[in-house]
Amino acid sequence: MKPFRLTVLTLVLIALAATGLSGVRAQSVVKIVWWTENDPRIEDLNKNFVDPFNKSHPNIQLEVVPQEKIDDQLRTAIQAGSAPDILQTPGGAFINEYVPAGVVMPLDSYAQKFGWKDKLLPWAYEAGFFDNKLYSIPLTYESMILLYNKTLFAKNGWKPPTTRAELETLAKQIQDKGLHVFSYGYVGWEPTNEHLVGIYLNNYAGPDNIYKALTGQKKWTDQEFVDAIKMLKSDMVDKGWFSGKLENYYTYDWNAFFGELSSGKAGMMMIGSWGFRGASDFFTKETGNDWDWAPIPPFSSMAGQYNYELAIGSTLSINAQSKNPDAAAEVLNYLLSDTKRVMQVSATSNFGEWVVPLHVTDADYPEGTDPRISRFHKDFAKVTSEGRYGYTTWTFWPAEADTELWKDIEQVWAGSMTPEDYLAAHQAAWDKAISDKKTLPVPDRK
Repeated sequence: MKPFRLTVLTLVLIALAATGLSGVRAQSVVKIVWWTENDPRIEDLNKNFVDPFNKSHPNIQLEVVPQEKIDDQLRTAIQAGSAPDILQTPGGAFINEYVPAGVVMPLDSYAQKFGWKDKLLPWAYEAGFFDNKLYSIPLTYESMILLYNKTLFAKNGWKPPTTRAELETLAKQIQDKGLHVFSYGYVGWEPTNEHLVGIYLNNYAGPDNIYKALTGQKKWTDQEFVDAIKMLKSDMVDKGWFSGKLENYYTYDWNAFFGELSSGKAGMMMIGSWGFRGASDFFTKETGNDWDWAPIPPFSSMAGQYNYELAIGSTLSINAQSKNPDAAAEVLNYLLSDTKRVMQVSATSNFGEWVVPLHVTDADYPEGTDPRISRFHKDFAKVTSEGRYGYTTWTFWPAEADTELWKDIEQVWAGSMTPEDYLAAHQAAWDKAISDKKTLPVPDRK
């Protein structure tokens, strides 16, 4: 037997094997976990987003996990130190809770590296800042709209209202038919209350006055806001416009209020643009009814022409405790870098979710997109670019003030709190937020 000799080549090969390398350095695969809202369309999300990402990023394995009541699950996981790499929240007011606690990391360096400011619509990009640092990017933008039963309207010769006077006339005609004016309810998501509060503040007091209150130039106790809440209480309690009576509103869930609208038992619904998903699901051939939408009409001269409230429906942030923040940032950048792919994902929910506020063109919509939905996106872009936009509470209100707003309105409806006292408490919550430097950024108004 010849003596065993270690040549230089042999030593090199041994060293390569010991370090897991063979010619080219082998890359370890990192796993990025993202919790999202529970949705039966998770298979479509995996097919159109997760799988393509994993294929194009062999060193990163993305897993998107649906969660029931994601906001509650996230809070529990954060406290336990077991939160995912990517944190999805229902809006800026929720991020406002996490930033002071150091739960989310600043994204400014990634935004600069990947050019996120140019990829997102300006107002949506700015909404992610807190204390002059970027902590979130938007997953979905929304606005409040008026859905209506098109078949019912055509049968009765009705048209969507464009003024408060037209709304009151139409409401009486609908009720005279034994139908509900609006179908709506809050079972499953109690903060639904703030949808209605926001609609009445924006469409009665008007966006200019809302902006002044958001920026400290007015008080929430001013008369135009008091009158807006009085109008809401009257419509909700005295007139029974919403689901017939307040008690019904407190018992209706998504299935109930969309079932009522699609069956022709109610004429309209004031809901966020996520309602397109419900319209698609519930207005089936079996109902014999079709749907359409219109802008919510102004309720006073202060509101001017109709406007669209700006809203970030869901935000994405990176967990400050993530072991792989750079990989998580690659996921976020992938989301912002392909408008066609994003619109394909959004189309699976009839554009009720994943409507990322990118610079979308007609060519980005998948073939067969419902023209009613693309009409909304185009009109939203046109109207908001003209400066005709309002503000949603879950995007521009600090967390404690926002919670006070949607919780205490029930006391107003019950008659145990006056609109004046309600707004005085709200102003106190705002004063505290200002003192604690917990207000959210508000883009300069055009």
